[in-house]
Amino acid sequence: MINKIRMLKVSALLVIPFMMQLAGCVEEAQRLDRVDSVNLAGTWQIRLDPENVGIEQNWQNQEFQDELQLPGALQEHGYGNIPGPNTKWYGNAEWAGKGGLNGWGPEWLKKYKDQGVFKMHHFLQPDRHYIGPAWYSRTFEVPDTWQGKPVSASFERVHWVSQLWLDGKEIGQQTSLAAPHRYELGVLTPGKHRITLRVDNDEYVHMGYNAHSVSEQTAGTWNGIVGDIKLQARPEVWIERFTVSPKPVNGMVKVSVKLGKTEAAKGRYTLTLDAIGSSDGNNHDPEPVTLDGMVAEIDGEFLRIDYPMSEKALLWDEYEQNLYKMDAKLATTTVTDVRQLTFGLRDMTVDGRHFRVNGFKTYIRSVDDCAVMPATGYAPMDVESWRKVWKTYKEFGLNLARFHSWAPPEAAFVAANEVGIYLKPEVGEWGPVKTQDQFDFMRAEAKRILDTFGHHPSFVQMGLGNEYDGDHEFFTEIIEEWKAYDDSKLYTVKANSWSPDNADFQVQRGIWPERSVKLRHQFGWPPKPNRTEFNLSPPNTAIDWREASSTFKVPLISHEIGQICTYPNIDAEIDKYTGYLKPNYLEIARDQLKERGMYELLPEIVESSGKWQIELIRETFEANYRTPDMAGFSWLSLADFTGQSSAPVGLVDPFYDRHSYVDTEYVRRWNAPTVLLARMPKRVLTQSETFKAGLEITHFGKNKLQLNDLVATLRTESGEVLKTWTLPQKSFEQDSAQAIASIDLPLSTIAAPAKLNLQVVSAANELSNDWNIWVYPDAQALSFPSHIHVAKDWNSDTQQRLEAGETVLLLPRIGDMKGNLPTLFTNHFWTALGEKGGQSSASGMLLDPKHPLFAKFPTDAHVNWNWWDILNNAQPMILDSYDSVHAWPKAYRALLQPIDSWKINRKLALIAEAKVGKGKLLISSIDLESDLANRPATRQLRNSLIAYLSSDDFNPEWQINPEVIKEVFEKETGPENNIDFSANALPIDN
Repeated sequence: MINKIRMLKVSALLVIPFMMQLAGCVEEAQRLDRVDSVNLAGTWQIRLDPENVGIEQNWQNQEFQDELQLPGALQEHGYGNIPGPNTKWYGNAEWAGKGGLNGWGPEWLKKYKDQGVFKMHHFLQPDRHYIGPAWYSRTFEVPDTWQGKPVSASFERVHWVSQLWLDGKEIGQQTSLAAPHRYELGVLTPGKHRITLRVDNDEYVHMGYNAHSVSEQTAGTWNGIVGDIKLQARPEVWIERFTVSPKPVNGMVKVSVKLGKTEAAKGRYTLTLDAIGSSDGNNHDPEPVTLDGMVAEIDGEFLRIDYPMSEKALLWDEYEQNLYKMDAKLATTTVTDVRQLTFGLRDMTVDGRHFRVNGFKTYIRSVDDCAVMPATGYAPMDVESWRKVWKTYKEFGLNLARFHSWAPPEAAFVAANEVGIYLKPEVGEWGPVKTQDQFDFMRAEAKRILDTFGHHPSFVQMGLGNEYDGDHEFFTEIIEEWKAYDDSKLYTVKANSWSPDNADFQVQRGIWPERSVKLRHQFGWPPKPNRTEFNLSPPNTAIDWREASSTFKVPLISHEIGQICTYPNIDAEIDKYTGYLKPNYLEIARDQLKERGMYELLPEIVESSGKWQIELIRETFEANYRTPDMAGFSWLSLADFTGQSSAPVGLVDPFYDRHSYVDTEYVRRWNAPTVLLARMPKRVLTQSETFKAGLEITHFGKNKLQLNDLVATLRTESGEVLKTWTLPQKSFEQDSAQAIASIDLPLSTIAAPAKLNLQVVSAANELSNDWNIWVYPDAQALSFPSHIHVAKDWNSDTQQRLEAGETVLLLPRIGDMKGNLPTLFTNHFWTALGEKGGQSSASGMLLDPKHPLFAKFPTDAHVNWNWWDILNNAQPMILDSYDSVHAWPKAYRALLQPIDSWKINRKLALIAEAKVGKGKLLISSIDLESDLANRPATRQLRNSLIAYLSSDDFNPEWQINPEVIKEVFEKETGPENNIDFSANALPIDN
């Protein structure tokens, strides 16, 4: 029984045993003496067992012909099958033949369908694919010095069921996705022995078809051992397990030690615990503690020790990474065994609707880490790789990683301890949890995660997994069990799902279960234009989620905010894939760009799409910072996601290299412990209106904030100062959306059209943030000149006028265009869905601000908030597509060219011009006529367009044949192809 108390003689300080379940137990913590350890990394024999006959045929007694290097995965060494259209992917083959996004229904992918040329969008395609048992075998030498010593074997990061034989004798079976697989081999005779390990990466228990712990979606279904592989010989008395709880209690830390012994061991032992500061600047050196005991009394139970750290103890958090090392030395008159553990002291607690770390309120700025590991297909096992990840988090103002449906290896925790990132591993499921075998595995796996990694100060929270529902009784029970087992963490069950009352916090996108009261801009699944506040509400910075947040009694984290796509930087990224996982979706996109004559535009596409992506992501962040009683957010995601048919939603690529268009200093203005905010009801105004903003601050730094020098300034785009406000001096405790002041300015004297910038600065505190607004004239819309024929339809009359040399403005109705694509204000949400795209039909737009078309409509070289009304009342024209019969010229570039998804790469247009016959044609698929009195930006664009049409600058370069134009307006016949969301390539909710 775990919580048995042992009273021992103490020879330096009084050690008070205490009652608690094991709080993070590290079995075989790092040894100082490596003499009794044998590294089994190197060449192993391998044999695949696709028919699962190895056990029946006693393969444990055989040698195998093929070889590979371990640590590693068999797929990366060229073992397995070449994927093709009939590959049976993990968990279910159900979606592989489905239409739309989930299979080979899309006509634009048919050229990649067959074996030999097979490529797909679904996820990174492995060079080799294998699911099933694989046998690994090698010989090793037991040294003479191991005579009489018990030996154990440890295999770090096995995927995911292993079975071990030694010299043909079965030792046992282990199952874990997160913790090392450990086996007791007993006392071995010196000389040569053979060890054989069978690893099965097929489904052991259902964790969900998309779970990042097991599925193809990101990490891949690798088979192998990718971490340390070692044998350990023990003396006759040894330290079996040794851990330290990171939660200090009354100046003490809880230490748990389990001792082991051989049957022949006898006499007395001394156990000495000695901690010392180990990080830079931590000179704290607490007194050691020594315990004496009889070897005969060692019974395999844990010794629980309160180790005094004194009032000088330094705490660990995201700001200060104070770490300690503790040596545990076990000695008898004949042997010594030593373990060393690195730990830190921190205490994350709940205070109403907020988190506290070491007593101060903390706002969680987290990312969903979805096991995107393109280099290897499995988690990096070295600390340096994780340092890069966590330092990138810091550069972007983040403080927590939520491991979405998986748990990372030891190296991730070590690096997080050093850099100062909070971690929330999950047990590894993403699906309904309703069966006993799920309950049993998840209970055991959670305990293994706590035992293996629980001593790390960075390990602050834990959950079961992601979305879907499950057995509510089990959910309630598992929270109680975790709290009793390890009280140094905070616990929840699932993100975006039902949550029991005993959960420490919740992660939701709205009030469960309907979630119609929102906690983020996007709502409902699948994404559509009418399911996002970005489209439903005119541009503002006033939206918050207080209606929902105020109903929760525990800390609330907004679920998976962001999810805004950009167009991937194919050329910068594609050559980084040097492993066995290949980015087919990038290769297909490159092919399609070249087919459409758009490959040369790639740098512009990436820049324009990315700049707008940043602004959309920013607003999702600031809406959370503006919300009272929010405890944080979870962002999906910092890095691009390579599964679920690809989702380039990050500000860094899958290798954690920053995208070319990203300025991290700009990001940290609106994502940091302290963020200045402007609550503006409108961002697009007219000269007759008054600009208004309520200035606020969300502050969760460690210390009280004093603002004595805060200044707000409104400037023109050229830098001319229009108004400066000296703001009141105030101090702020840790809280969200704290009022500073209200400001306003009548706009009647502002020259319009104009883009203005509001900046708020506290130089003394190195705080700054700024927002753009747009001001348009109140003037009426201009009438179309009489010399320009305005047509609604492409018909014989329109064509004849052009043949005769007239100038024609063609304004087709929304719904008249081929493809009937949706509106396109936002970028795609999460991924592009089918031909329509989902929330939007585009991810940004190509335009030249210096083109005379925009002479009276100042604009950025990318979409911005002033385009809201224009693009929500527009429909893209398809000029060239996979199914075009009469495509526009490959080198043709529209005046307004929406950026199609990276999956189809059609050449699109909103405004296009051409010479037709002897005439000149301009087509605009933007509604430039309806309700213009209430649409100032569209009115201004219309006026600028009319000025362009009336000028000598309107002289189209390209001669376009009538049948090419006609195809733009050819509508499809037959039923629409709907995406099947019941299949499992995408979740039912996101």
